[in-house]
Amino acid sequence: MKAERRAFSVSVFAKHEGRLLLIKHARLGLWLPIGGEVETGETPLEAAKRELREEAQLEGTFRALPGAIDGTPAGLLGYEEHLAGSKGRHLNFAFVAEVESELVVANDEYVEFRWVDDPSQVDAPLNVLQLARLCLGTADPLVAVAKAWIAAFNARDLDALLALYGEDAVHTSPKLRDRQPETKGEIRGKAALRAWWADSYARLLGLRYEERHVTATGERVFLEYDRVVPGEAVLRVAELFVVREGKIRESRVFHG
Repeated sequence: MKAERRAFSVSVFAKHEGRLLLIKHARLGLWLPIGGEVETGETPLEAAKRELREEAQLEGTFRALPGAIDGTPAGLLGYEEHLAGSKGRHLNFAFVAEVESELVVANDEYVEFRWVDDPSQVDAPLNVLQLARLCLGTADPLVAVAKAWIAAFNARDLDALLALYGEDAVHTSPKLRDRQPETKGEIRGKAALRAWWADSYARLLGLRYEERHVTATGERVFLEYDRVVPGEAVLRVAELFVVREGKIRESRVFHG
């Protein structure tokens, strides 16, 4: 059995006047921050500065983040791991850097770039969305749950979607009641949720949700979105999440 390739890497969220630079990676076809592998002899911070310069011709100011432990590299957001296609698993250090210009000189690593103030404007992986919201200071824990939910749903990533729920979570929905009358519109537990969404994905190949508004208070998150299915009229939907200890315990769908 061939061993998985692993490499240390960095990602750099370039920030200018409240917006972040994201690129559409040529090989992966995903919206990502600037980044690449750490070269021999480099520290992660040195690699971050080099990648920002090589991939966008930008110079960044890396500052210590609030609450950082003494000795933490300036601008370090956190560490995460992700699969990078044929390059295996990246053991990634994520940084944020302030840049003075929006003038990007692109290279052949990407086919498009955008400066965004809302990372959900592009189809980015869940970890990128979460890190971007940290950079922008919009990572309210309850709002983050809703945004992670819609990103995972649109990615058709059932494992990521179910990871947001408590084991005994309850879900109610008019469409569930219509399609499975025996449930009376209510299911409970991750196995039932998985089966419901897997069926939806199989029936509705182009199904996606387009976020319109998120508000949160106490332990409740109210998410308004458009249900978009090719060939069907767009349906405005409201969904209420009850979140306790970081997990969705109840979700209730409302629409006409």
